[in-house]
Amino acid sequence: MPIALGEATKTINYITNNYKKYLFTIIWGKETDSCDAEGKVIQESFNRPEVQGINAIINKYFTGDIMQRPPAFSAIKINGKRAYELARKNVKFKIKKKKIQILDFRLLENVQNYYSKFIIKCGPGTYIRSLARDLGHKLSTFGYAANIVRIESSRFSYKAATKLEILLDSSIEELNKYILPLDFPLDNYPEIKIEKKYSDMLKDGKMIYLNEHKKNIDNKFYLIKSSGKLVSIANFKKGYIIPRRNFVN
Repeated sequence: MPIALGEATKTINYITNNYKKYLFTIIWGKETDSCDAEGKVIQESFNRPEVQGINAIINKYFTGDIMQRPPAFSAIKINGKRAYELARKNVKFKIKKKKIQILDFRLLENVQNYYSKFIIKCGPGTYIRSLARDLGHKLSTFGYAANIVRIESSRFSYKAATKLEILLDSSIEELNKYILPLDFPLDNYPEIKIEKKYSDMLKDGKMIYLNEHKKNIDNKFYLIKSSGKLVSIANFKKGYIIPRRNFVN
């Protein structure tokens, strides 16, 4: 879990809007109302998928941009209420499908007649539990997700993680070794470099016009930097830099 300090807290919304990577297992033969091991079994099947069939279905239906319906037990809001709250009360409702992106989805291990292990790299808003449910349906059986572990989120990886106990026992000097640059998790955003006089204007909340950048893609988020330091996360429209989140350096 990334920990944001000071000005870095302003980057959180931009970090979560990025790719994630998970390891997870699908237990075959049963579907639960929550799409994981915590739920009640609602359907069962004796059909068990084989490696060739799993790979074929993933390549055909679970690659690139796809439509996905989040599980009933999720934080999606239905008429102002969380879906999981309604599901717990046995209230009937329907969740609309939404577009998600799957960048990489691979079978790691298949234990016949029981479970399969996978690794997936996907865009924000992807429900692994729904993938387990939907993959089972496409394979003419049922399945639910188990042992879901997020191993990457943007540039953050579990391999570079530090145990909380170590941080709590560290001195201020030792903690500084673990602090990453402010723009570390934002490398997916393009940069625009500006002079200090323009950065001061942005910090005052003013829009600035830069003719030399007017051909850039409109509305996309940009990192605005001055003297190598992050000044703002901004939109770019018709040559104007429109600050959305400014930083004190």
